[in-house]
Amino acid sequence: MILTCAEGKGGYRPGTISFQPKKGRSLDLNKIRESIAATRLSGGTAMSVDYLEITALGAVASRDKDLVLTVAGTGQQFTLAESPSAKGQLQKLRDALGRGEKVTSVTGRVHGWSGVFPLVLRELAKAPEIQTLALIDFEAGKK
Repeated sequence: MILTCAEGKGGYRPGTISFQPKKGRSLDLNKIRESIAATRLSGGTAMSVDYLEITALGAVASRDKDLVLTVAGTGQQFTLAESPSAKGQLQKLRDALGRGEKVTSVTGRVHGWSGVFPLVLRELAKAPEIQTLALIDFEAGKK
């Protein structure tokens, strides 16, 4: 885990927290939420989260009209959606799959991880099993 804080005055400074699992392991978003809820952030603080951006290794497949990412080694799934910050990426991903390319990793922002604590944590506790990931980028290669 790496915490990077921006320069600033006052009690709260904007920052970025980066997590990386050990080789051969995966991060569990539910456990991250539970861990944050177990801290003082679950009380009435002025802290907030802007977004949770992840890069996941796995496979993407069509399910009905949706594209679904299944994370390697965990079975955790995300429905992929268009990201306002990366318009057109979802169509590029569809095109890559249509050409028979194999998607190996996906980067995106997990829906619901935005807002003030503890409200975000309460809403995330009610999140569906298959969460939505706003697609920012992906890697693909030949099958």
